[in-house]
Amino acid sequence: MLRFVMFLSFALGLYQTAEAGIVRIADGDCVALQNAVKSAETAPTTAQLARSGNYVSSITSTCGLDLKAGNLTIEGNGSTLTAQEICGLGTTLGVEYGASLTIRNLQVKDQTDTCLIGSSSARISSGGGTLALENVTVWGNGLVSNTFNGNVFGIGGSPTVTMRNTTWINASLTSSFEAYNSTFINSKLTLGPSGFVPQSAILLSNSLLSSATRICFGTDDAPLASFGGNVLTDSGCGLSTSTGDKIVSVLTLPAADDHGGLVPTMQIGYGHPAYRFGVAQYCEATDARGVTRNAANCDSGAYESGGGLGLVTENGMNGLYYVPGISNGHYVSVQRIHDNKDVMVFWNTFDQNGEPAWIFGVGTLTSDRHIHAAMYRNLGGVLQPGGSPTGAKPSEWGTVDIDVTSCSAAQFAYQSSLPEFGSGQFLLTRLAFESAINCGD
Repeated sequence: MLRFVMFLSFALGLYQTAEAGIVRIADGDCVALQNAVKSAETAPTTAQLARSGNYVSSITSTCGLDLKAGNLTIEGNGSTLTAQEICGLGTTLGVEYGASLTIRNLQVKDQTDTCLIGSSSARISSGGGTLALENVTVWGNGLVSNTFNGNVFGIGGSPTVTMRNTTWINASLTSSFEAYNSTFINSKLTLGPSGFVPQSAILLSNSLLSSATRICFGTDDAPLASFGGNVLTDSGCGLSTSTGDKIVSVLTLPAADDHGGLVPTMQIGYGHPAYRFGVAQYCEATDARGVTRNAANCDSGAYESGGGLGLVTENGMNGLYYVPGISNGHYVSVQRIHDNKDVMVFWNTFDQNGEPAWIFGVGTLTSDRHIHAAMYRNLGGVLQPGGSPTGAKPSEWGTVDIDVTSCSAAQFAYQSSLPEFGSGQFLLTRLAFESAINCGD
């Protein structure tokens, strides 16, 4: 019996030790967050923040953290961390040499310094430790280093800051880093004096960099290293078509907003310069929202247009189509309505006598891109004064076959038993995408 009790106590001790690695932080509880940092210095710790929580620093309580040792993971769950430097002291998020800090699904915002004798922006800092940012959106902060010459290197000169699916808005980055599928808006990248910075100080892949002013500073003698797939508005960053990148004069982007997922992202659409420009080898599996990326050639930046169900073989086919050169009044609308491959088709057209006709049906995806639908039209309806139409009855019309060839085009064929319609076929061009889904080939 004593052995059983000892065994049970030992087993429970192991269970409690394993559970102790996960710490749930209540909304706004900066003290608990600081305790999690201390816990991570002695044992690997994961701090789970509240879903869409708000953690704001004050003079008496800071939500900023500086990991001096150990291993800490912060699962943001869509929360916002608003921290500040107090009179130039302290850091929003920091990791010291030998420590490891991973941050996921978190918004980081700047806050005006309350110091009476000056002000300074909050910052994300690495003192030679390992810092990983995944699905993180940063507003107005900076990435800096506490090591020599403002640059962070691991063994062999490789950056120890890695970003995946991050979005930086109005930020200043003065540390070396690696960035994959990340977006930088009105942000600047700065390296130290020439002669001190190795070629690998900043490495970019499948990223989007847009600014009305210059992006890169101090990189003339040490240009950015590239794995390709980058789209940027600054030709002074040392990247070009020869490095597998694209330089454009202007990038049109909407403001960061909620497009699904846990953090705000900047949405791009079909035809954007960043659309399907990514290099497959370095495409992240998902975007900043957790949406599946196109594995063959993902989008550059943190947002994947038409990701997941937005593929043209899925809900990405949804939208409004027209025939170029045909006057208004002739449209085809496609709407996938169930996971069982049911597709609703509406055709606004005219018969051969010039009479308008509204034809509709629910068809089936017989393959990933082919829709076959039995079509009907309503006849005999009369609009009642002050009310809805009455007397309408569906009448069999014929069939429609649609082959969706890409996000922008489809082939439409019809066969009607009614002589005023007959049969025929024509090409369709996309007029509009469904909001928030877009499309991906």
